[in-house]
Amino acid sequence: MCTELLGRRLWNRTARLAPSMTVAIYFGELIFAIALAIVLLATSPLKPSITLLLFCCGVVAWTLAEYITHRFVLHAIAPVQHGIHHAHPKEAVDKIFWQIWLAFVVVYLITAGAILAGALVAYAWYLYVHYCAHQNPAILPASLLKHHLIHHRLANRNYGVTTKFWDRVFGTMFR
Repeated sequence: MCTELLGRRLWNRTARLAPSMTVAIYFGELIFAIALAIVLLATSPLKPSITLLLFCCGVVAWTLAEYITHRFVLHAIAPVQHGIHHAHPKEAVDKIFWQIWLAFVVVYLITAGAILAGALVAYAWYLYVHYCAHQNPAILPASLLKHHLIHHRLANRNYGVTTKFWDRVFGTMFR
């Protein structure tokens, strides 16, 4: 099961046993999120321009939710479990975080499907970036990889995984 992207492997064959379970979970969720986003966009009853605007709002909302969750939930409320990830970032991922999918259901119930579609696509990007940062960093943009790796060394900086924007806004970016 070796998939290539522009001639570069999606995972490092020399990595520990991580690929099988980690790839299945990360890319299973990624594919499901994108497929669901496509369905939501295809069935949107709104004008295309409104759908696009709401989709973009969903992307931005996800990046803010990602930052807030990472900074205040994972580092302040549940630091032990997340600390294990910081200590062993290449360990296999063996669970789906059902809480995020529950949050997506709530978002769907209170907003337009296009907003959720944007959040789902941004979540798929998060899954890809986070997977690559720990399993095959060579295929990520160097600046994004560096940003994330600094966070693993300095846990009170660089909370954004998919973007540096909120770290700049809230003053948590390592300079």
